[in-house]
Amino acid sequence: MNSFCKSIKRFFDNINILAVIFPLLMIVPNVLLNITEPMPFMAKLLNIIVPLSIYFLLMSARRNAGVTVLLLFIFMIMNGFQIVVLYLFGESIIAIDMLINCVTTDSSEAGELLKNLVLPMVISALIYLPCIVWGVYSAVRKLSTSDKFRMLSRRYGLIALSCGIVLSAVAMLAGNFNPARQIYPLNVISNIVTALHRTYQSANYHKTSDKFRYNAVDTHDANEEEIYVLVIGETSRAINWELFGYDRPTNPRLSQRNNLITFPRAISQSNTTHKCVPMMLTHTTPLSFDSIMYRKSIIAAFNEVGYNTAVFSNQAKNHSYTQYFSEEADEVEYLEGEEHYDHNLVGRLRNNLAKNKGKKHFIILHTYGSHFNYNERYPEDMSYFKPDDASQANVRHRSELLNAYDNAIRYTDAVIDDIITELDSTGAKAVLIYTSDHGEDIFDDDRERFLHASPVPTYYQLHVPMLVWTSEEYDEAYPEIRNQLIANKDMYIAPSQAIFHTVLQVSGIATSYLDNAQSVASSEYISPTPLYLNDYNEGQPLEKSGLKNCDIEIFRKIGIL
Repeated sequence: MNSFCKSIKRFFDNINILAVIFPLLMIVPNVLLNITEPMPFMAKLLNIIVPLSIYFLLMSARRNAGVTVLLLFIFMIMNGFQIVVLYLFGESIIAIDMLINCVTTDSSEAGELLKNLVLPMVISALIYLPCIVWGVYSAVRKLSTSDKFRMLSRRYGLIALSCGIVLSAVAMLAGNFNPARQIYPLNVISNIVTALHRTYQSANYHKTSDKFRYNAVDTHDANEEEIYVLVIGETSRAINWELFGYDRPTNPRLSQRNNLITFPRAISQSNTTHKCVPMMLTHTTPLSFDSIMYRKSIIAAFNEVGYNTAVFSNQAKNHSYTQYFSEEADEVEYLEGEEHYDHNLVGRLRNNLAKNKGKKHFIILHTYGSHFNYNERYPEDMSYFKPDDASQANVRHRSELLNAYDNAIRYTDAVIDDIITELDSTGAKAVLIYTSDHGEDIFDDDRERFLHASPVPTYYQLHVPMLVWTSEEYDEAYPEIRNQLIANKDMYIAPSQAIFHTVLQVSGIATSYLDNAQSVASSEYISPTPLYLNDYNEGQPLEKSGLKNCDIEIFRKIGIL
């Protein structure tokens, strides 16, 4: 026993072993990314040579390599995060949008997700926690690597790094290599810097947009009460809506309404809330998204013509453009601290209309929709599809997860129907527009993808429901609007691009920022080129967003690509 303990001690006292093992463990994410990412061979080669040479150089920088290991602790955390990303999505580096989501997602949402990622976090801990313990041991014992080891590490590290730099220069000149996007962890560090910059920009939104004006004019009768309600869904995908052909009764109430106009070919231009919703509320597109910091939301246009404006959100404040736009309204309330049931929004709408009776209204209701955990999005008496109690992100539980998700859609159906009932009871000219920010993966195919906001989107994350309801009073006053909505209902719609212009047109708000070609209520409407706003805020053709062939085939079936 004593000899065994002595052997173990000798092993850990040999800090040279740690100095060799540690760099190899640090490039585990690089090896995984080389397997998952569609990079050229040269990029994959450089993704190994460059970081591995740097790690060996760092291990030779000081005699006590254990201290170096501890100084690289933050990179071990990054590696763990990267392993979690690959486990969750099967591909891609830690994206800018993921990092921003960490800032704009409330703690309850984060907790719901993290408790379902125990396995990859345990794997990451098993890889790097022993290195940390060994590093502490060697630092406390003041162990040193041998002079020969440091000399060889420097020599071969410099040779490998020099070769990597030369090959990188050649590949960059050839035009098929970008180290800031293809070498890990340089690409993640670059993404962190970009995420911090974007967060800074959004935090300064009130200053950069202060002088913006729509110079809006109300072309409708100023003495008539009119109500325009925009309901923004969360994580709702069209494929699970009965109204759009789903074979389960997920819309028992809305399917009984004859005056709904549905848009079956509505495709989101992003799979993240912090991009989709701001685009809906402004005249930005995927080709101009970065200009959003200089523009105010559509709420400001309604304010300019004297509307009562209100935003009631069942989501938490998140220091994003969505929150800052909401604060432009006369009344804004976040239903924080309450149970996250969207029916709470109906009461807020009713109260606002009652206390501002006779005025013109523009009201935004931001729902919590079908956000994971699905079975927490509706009360127990709305549990129609059973069993629905699974909350584990595991393909084995797909049927239970799908039951819960469909129940959440049924609940959304009831909420929208109750909102319509409230609007109808006012006897005013009223319009409701509903769409969702994005959809969701629910282990739908062999890829076993789950959730949304992945760096590479899927069909399931982008095909969203969109519908419009107009009151009889509105139809009598503006019959051409309803007729045109019906005429355009089967066209390709990008809600994040069309909502802004459509809302302005149906409400009769005139401004130079209104583009009739982007309003589905206009005879001039033209379906835009299918675009996707990628992680780098670049508007790219949808088919070049990284979609796999199976996704492209589905889009082609519904006439999008």
